Amino acid sequence: MTDHTQNPSPHLNNAEGNVSAYGFDTQELKMLALCRRLFEAMSGQDQKIWVAAYRLAGQQYGDGGAERILGYTVDVIEAMRALRSSPFIYGRDGCACCRNKLTQEERLLVASFHNMRRGKRSRAYVQAMLLVEGRDPARLLVALEMLDFALFEGREAG
Repeated sequence: MTDHTQNPSPHLNNAEGNVSAYGFDTQELKMLALCRRLFEAMSGQDQKIWVAAYRLAGQQYGDGGAERILGYTVDVIEAMRALRSSPFIYGRDGCACCRNKLTQEERLLVASFHNMRRGKRSRAYVQAMLLVEGRDPARLLVALEMLDFALFEGREAG
């Protein structure tokens, strides 16, 4: 995984554009922010980032839902990582330069989730297949659906 600390020239040279241009809702942007923290944590750069990811989940979903949503988000990332052969390029959520930019990989991940949540399964499938480089995205789509279900349950309980 790559972030700008390994590429100190302009942050996210490969960014496709501003995240606000894609029409993602609050839940999808929260998922992106949490994924970015988890990407950093999984890259092994600093163990404190796991704590930061957990705190972010607590802020976003409350203490009661943080662990559950964090677990489902890790499942999404692990499903995606198992199916991709090339690195996933991401921005750092904690960086003011990167926070509002979106890489191609991030766009495909969030767009898959966005379309899955809206019942646009064909679009979600195509975007997920592009994200996993032509492999069968079923495992990723199931993980995204489980995350959406957990978020839905959290909204119903709240």
